[in-house]
Amino acid sequence: MQQLEQARPAIDLSRYHFTRDVGDLSLFGTWLYNDDQEDTEPCLVVIPRYRREGFKPVVVALSAAYRYNNPRYLAHAASAFAQSLGYENDMTQARKVATLIHDNLLDLLSMPLDPTEAEVIGEVTIDQGGKKRTIEVLDYEQKRG
Repeated sequence: MQQLEQARPAIDLSRYHFTRDVGDLSLFGTWLYNDDQEDTEPCLVVIPRYRREGFKPVVVALSAAYRYNNPRYLAHAASAFAQSLGYENDMTQARKVATLIHDNLLDLLSMPLDPTEAEVIGEVTIDQGGKKRTIEVLDYEQKRG
């Protein structure tokens, strides 16, 4: 049976714990939604500061943060990340990405859990061949301190 609930985006950069602009890159400390686990976890997101299209954001989830403390892993990942951000495949760009990620790992580790709550905003009743089913429609609201 099809679900009427809209898919929730994996990242929402309008909600963040911190943001920093470093050179031509922007860094966000936000939360990554995992559809399989139906939960979020803190993450770092890197995007180009001045370009709004033609790139894929870099996402470093808390559950994988330990990997980026390994210099070899970080160097390899940063090279691929620089390309996904739309930069040329060169060491300068990879170094900028690697430095930005590594310098902010401690901030990622100290981020709070996602401050959202599911709020029921409606209810839908589906009648399929005489079988009725009621589904709650949820929206996710950021908690206010």
